[in-house]
Amino acid sequence: MRPDRQLKITVLDMQPIDPPTGGGRVRLLGLYHALGADMRTLYVGTYDWPGPGFRRQMLSSTLEELLIPLSSEHFAAAEARSRETGGRVVIDCTFPELAHLSPEYIAAASEAARDADAVVFSHPWIYPLVRELLDPARQLIVYDSHNVEGLLRMELLDDDGGAGTRVVRDVIRVEFELCHAANLVLTCSHEDRIAFNRLYGVPYERMRVIPNGTFTQRLTPATAEQKAAARRTLGLGPAPVALFIGSKYAPNVEAASYIANTLAPELSHMLFVVAGGVGDSLADLPKPFNLRVPGLVHEDTKYRWLHATDVAINPMFSGSGTNIKMLDYMAAGLPIVSTAVGARGIQTSSDAFYVAQANGFAKAIESNLADASGSLGNAARRQVEMFYSWERISHDLGSLLRRHASTLQAPRPFFSVVVPTFERHTLLTKLMQTLTNQSCRDFEVIVVDQSAKIWPDQDWPALNLVYVHTDLRGPGFARNSGAKLARGTVIAFVDDDCEPFPDWLGNARAQFQEHDIVGIEGLVESGRMGDPDWRAVTNEGFEGLGFMTANLLLRAETFHAIDGFDVAFGDMPFREDTDLGWRAEKLGRIAFSRRVRVYHPPQSRALERESLEQRSVFFERDALLLRKHPQKYPELMRREAQWASNSYFWPHFLRGIERYRVEVTEDVKRLMPPHVRLLVAANKSSHSESAAISAAPRRGVR
Repeated sequence: MRPDRQLKITVLDMQPIDPPTGGGRVRLLGLYHALGADMRTLYVGTYDWPGPGFRRQMLSSTLEELLIPLSSEHFAAAEARSRETGGRVVIDCTFPELAHLSPEYIAAASEAARDADAVVFSHPWIYPLVRELLDPARQLIVYDSHNVEGLLRMELLDDDGGAGTRVVRDVIRVEFELCHAANLVLTCSHEDRIAFNRLYGVPYERMRVIPNGTFTQRLTPATAEQKAAARRTLGLGPAPVALFIGSKYAPNVEAASYIANTLAPELSHMLFVVAGGVGDSLADLPKPFNLRVPGLVHEDTKYRWLHATDVAINPMFSGSGTNIKMLDYMAAGLPIVSTAVGARGIQTSSDAFYVAQANGFAKAIESNLADASGSLGNAARRQVEMFYSWERISHDLGSLLRRHASTLQAPRPFFSVVVPTFERHTLLTKLMQTLTNQSCRDFEVIVVDQSAKIWPDQDWPALNLVYVHTDLRGPGFARNSGAKLARGTVIAFVDDDCEPFPDWLGNARAQFQEHDIVGIEGLVESGRMGDPDWRAVTNEGFEGLGFMTANLLLRAETFHAIDGFDVAFGDMPFREDTDLGWRAEKLGRIAFSRRVRVYHPPQSRALERESLEQRSVFFERDALLLRKHPQKYPELMRREAQWASNSYFWPHFLRGIERYRVEVTEDVKRLMPPHVRLLVAANKSSHSESAAISAAPRRGVR
């Protein structure tokens, strides 16, 4: 593909996008509506019900939808297969077998596939129909998975050797073939990425998590006036409203039944609303007086219900992928109560929802209604804007597709050097000069710039450089973004104020080739060691323990297998690298090398951000590190002994214990002075009642 022409993207599936009702259609519109001004996207789909005719329309300035109706013979054959499988819906997963009955659809899909620079299979069903037409030498092939279909269909269809089992076998075969033909496999969550690796053996380095999202510019929290107006329009009384939205999908049906049979009777003072196609599952059943089922809701009506609601609920107990309804709830700024299954795949850097077990769900709902501050809903809104906005996700996916399509014929570099930067362009330019002098030339550089202004030196012809400018803040976020674009076998992390020695990458490459290791922790040298007026930035004496990202190299397979940096550590540049290293060590050895060197200048304590008082705030993150690694953290705590020279350590550590609701281990207690142990005991006692309801604010589950 020539980089100076428009990139043609073809997306193939067997459903319409418009109207975007249900998770699948919403994902299609969200992902592909704004890939980029230089990218033209043609979606070829159809209707999975008889009646509608041919349709061609623009859904955005760059996304065109083309729908080709299926034949009556196709629908008849699909209905016959449905009867064979006990009335289950199988028109989608039998599409590879039955599509020959709809030749007009196959012709349109084939023409669009032949003409594309990148062919995206949204669901695997169309791949067998066009695979012989694909040209892997010039076309990027992408599987955009909505679920792990093999696992989902086993759950929904497997009937111990009958017709359903035969359908499941065909699904697994088709999905396996597409996974191994695709240059990229996109998953909704890291949990799905793990399943693809275990079920089909797909390498982690070929998969990227592209989460579900919501249109945050369209859906915003309701003002008091909007809330009152929505309640009047919907004919609601004074009772507080709990809302659940879902399509007629088996896990949603299970949740709707739980709401009708358990939650509504237990909380009779509330009104429960089950909106969307899932309401059909309750049509012929007796319903409690405080349950309302409005049926299918289009966007305007859905937004009205979200504005009228007091608490959003998601009591899901099965299913795959992530729940888009959760993201709509977050965008509306609602307090949310969900099960762990309902919240799967949603990672946030601050408390954004409650996770409750079934036996504590009703109490968790009441607890949220009692929270008049709205703090959880406000946090949910901030988090969805950062991580789950379709406007951001579509743009980022466009960057990923453009990068892989434009480098399809380029040799894969051994290293991808990922550099986060924030308001230090002069130092960044100096770093590029040192990278230009590397003796090993087999690398690319990815700079993720979080500064207000664009770096003036982004065109650096001496380097294979990719420059990304973003408004997200935080080094962990930036490194994850850079790693998502990386093509290298090894991802090398270095800070923007570091100076790698000329043999940095050369020595690292030799060590990777000589030893069976998943990563290298290189030596970080610094100056002014022992000077209290300066902070020496070094890992001397902490080899194999701290894993500073000033000089840390991991195989891409390992980085993606552990899902990169944990966003729960937030925007503070502290402990997220230690957590990454400790998780990576579970997959293999990380060698320490004094020959893989970078120089990190010392930082003057005279700078406010480097003062002991300011930096000590970061020790709140130690509590999170303790919660995630209770066996390893005590050794780090003992070796550092921060309290010996820093009076701010214990207050901030205890704030972290409170914030993250961490159980302090006996190993850590033994390192505490008596007065701190007493404070920990008092704090634990004060939380005993809230712990009894089996619900707690939670970030994304890892």
